[in-house]
Amino acid sequence: MIIIKAKLLHIFTSADYTNKETQEVTLGKVKLQLLAIVTLRNGEIKNELIDISIPKEKLSLYKDKIGSTVEVEVGVIGKCNYYGI
Repeated sequence: MIIIKAKLLHIFTSADYTNKETQEVTLGKVKLQLLAIVTLRNGEIKNELIDISIPKEKLSLYKDKIGSTVEVEVGVIGKCNYYGI
């Protein structure tokens, strides 16, 4: 399990998706917009925006925490550039 700890800036719902072949509509996902502070190898600090989709039933866990540091359990799909020490 991976946990991302960052400041919650915003919560939004992405646009709906329509499959061009079947015209089937998939509703947009609820996403958390996080500000993560990343320390680079040279000691410099970089701010990084991360959008993470969450199940709608977990929205209540974050709704009142905008502006606070939160911990989000995540899974990984596709490209991932995290490096652990």
